[in-house]
Amino acid sequence: MRFWFAFVFACLVPVPAIAVGQGEADLSLGAGLAFEFQGDGRAGAEAEFRLLRGLSDAWSARLGLQAAVIPSSHGRKTATLLSQAAGVTWAVDAVNWVPFLDLGVAVADVRGGGYGASQRLGGQAGLGVDYLVSRHAAISFLGRVDYFPFRLAGADQPRTTQISFVLHLGRTF
Repeated sequence: MRFWFAFVFACLVPVPAIAVGQGEADLSLGAGLAFEFQGDGRAGAEAEFRLLRGLSDAWSARLGLQAAVIPSSHGRKTATLLSQAAGVTWAVDAVNWVPFLDLGVAVADVRGGGYGASQRLGGQAGLGVDYLVSRHAAISFLGRVDYFPFRLAGADQPRTTQISFVLHLGRTF
């Protein structure tokens, strides 16, 4: 019971922290669930790396690298998706909780799942929230949709759509 009182108190007490400010950078690593929708929906795991650079108190430039593995099921082989992304993040400070909107363009290397390998171009849109543990540490939860409608190279396969929910641990410097 004491843990819950301490947790609630920690969430309510303001910490001298804000979102990534102008000239600051934030590096975070995350892991979570990925859902792939190419015919039938399948679930797997995702790991990602995110680097933010503050452009102003609300806007940040973002570079990201995501890797997802969707295990074989429903008669389909294991699928992997590796994507690199660049985009922007808009955040609003609200004491320790910082909600944000994430938008970006991504290039993905899609392999397996019963299809030939292909490289695809698409976009990302996500919503998330940072919990600022201290001025230099944050825990983030991000829900994102990746949609890759354009084939750049490789096999002609259906458009790839992925939904992911990722928990990040980050460090601001």
